[in-house]
Amino acid sequence: MKYLRGRAALIERCGKALLELRARAFTVLIAAVLMASLTQAAAARCDGIDLRQHLTESARHKLDDALAKVPFAVGNHWVAIKGDQRINVIGTQHSGDARMLPIMRRLRPVIEQADAIFLEVTEPQMRAADTAQDSFAPYFLLPPGQRLDQMIPEAEWRLLMARLAPFGISSDATARMQPWYLSDFLTGTDCRKRGLGSRRGLDDRIEHVARTAGIPTFGLESPEAGLAALASMPLSDQVKMLRFDLRSETRHQDLYVTLSDSFFEGRLTEGRILLLWMMYRDLDVPRQEVHRLLASFDRVVLERRNRTWVKRLLARKEPHLVVAVGAAHLAGDTGVLNLLHRAGYALSPVDDR
Repeated sequence: MKYLRGRAALIERCGKALLELRARAFTVLIAAVLMASLTQAAAARCDGIDLRQHLTESARHKLDDALAKVPFAVGNHWVAIKGDQRINVIGTQHSGDARMLPIMRRLRPVIEQADAIFLEVTEPQMRAADTAQDSFAPYFLLPPGQRLDQMIPEAEWRLLMARLAPFGISSDATARMQPWYLSDFLTGTDCRKRGLGSRRGLDDRIEHVARTAGIPTFGLESPEAGLAALASMPLSDQVKMLRFDLRSETRHQDLYVTLSDSFFEGRLTEGRILLLWMMYRDLDVPRQEVHRLLASFDRVVLERRNRTWVKRLLARKEPHLVVAVGAAHLAGDTGVLNLLHRAGYALSPVDDR
């Protein structure tokens, strides 16, 4: 989801309450949030750990067993071949990291030899979207007449306002925001952009190489598709997750580092399994309900978009395509790789580490 770039990165792309859905008011709010977010991040440090390094032996065996049940669970780069067509499918991390430098050295020849590059969203699409921010407002805001302060208990509302105080968001603006967006503020970390050369995500780097080489680049979806997916989650589930995020003391910096480190080892699914185990573990909430909520999130943010993307890819006839999408989209029954496999492609992994 290039437009989002993870939860906190959404803020980087994008005060007075939003009394109506006017573009100017919406832009003012996002700008205020951006400034507060960047100020806070500049003063903070990442102290996250890779949770995989702290598992008991029995937990490690359980994780291995769970990983073995997921189709195409290991590897960030696969080749799909059907007839005369070859598709290099590359899983990316949207936020920057210096560890991408050696990966790009290995990927550069593949990119430069492709007939076309497909990304979630291209940079020209993003630039065009930046001039039409008002069209994004419905994905961030509740429908007219609905207010968040009427959906959660008063004590939790006061807690929410206290947690959002560093960002300078007014209570009236908060009451009009969709819960998924507010959860982003509660669960963000300062563990991004590690090391020299870490400004751009892997998909940005791939697109830059493609454009420099004159290779056509295409988006698999519109810039607002990721936002629309998040906003399509049932409002009751959004509210429930926001309330959990308010109460939970889950160390999101650990989850981020675990996911990032597992990505660079080609084992992102390990990190995602651990996220499922750890999210809201400190709350008195049935695990079945947590699993349902996270599955609902995956269904709208990953699965539906995967199916749309693969349909578009299957319509392409170029001999050699490169597809670069968030690595979470690759594995699983409804992952991009398994969907291509079902469409008759033979898949084999490529080691870019």
